[in-house]
Amino acid sequence: MTPRHLVALLPLLIGACGLVPPNHLGGIGATVSPIDYGRRLCAHLDPESYSSCVSQVLDEIDRGQPSPLPPGYSTSGPFAVIMDGEVYVGDYRSSPFAADFRVSSSRNGCRGSYNAFTGSADAVFDVYCTDGRSGWADIIRASDGRNGIGKIALDDGTEGSIVFGHLPLGGLDEARNDAL
Repeated sequence: MTPRHLVALLPLLIGACGLVPPNHLGGIGATVSPIDYGRRLCAHLDPESYSSCVSQVLDEIDRGQPSPLPPGYSTSGPFAVIMDGEVYVGDYRSSPFAADFRVSSSRNGCRGSYNAFTGSADAVFDVYCTDGRSGWADIIRASDGRNGIGKIALDDGTEGSIVFGHLPLGGLDEARNDAL
């Protein structure tokens, strides 16, 4: 290939770098405020319960996360999906180039994963649910890198919100351990 051909291909290569999955939240990290967590976790509730729920989330965040975090806490933790008027709870595991989550509600379960080594171009999770629906999930880590928010979209048009990490969901860990 001649240098002239390479120059002709350059705009195509640069343009391809700008391709983004549908509704991709974009970015690896961002500032996520405590109220962002509260809004996502409590949006499905009726107005009478909403403010109490947000207050509980803000109280949980005020308590903070353990410092220093125990081993594994920076690469795994609680994960919640709010979709179909239900809260799906579970956990996530991550490494620099791969991650997965599993969540369930009283009626359904969903799992998602991405792996840069098997061709995932970015951290958009492929999602599969036990009721046959599938889709994708896109997350943004908070600036601390251990907590965050996101969006899930399924093939039937269902959309939902994601909240993960020990800071906004620390009480979820305690409740789950108490139930065991």
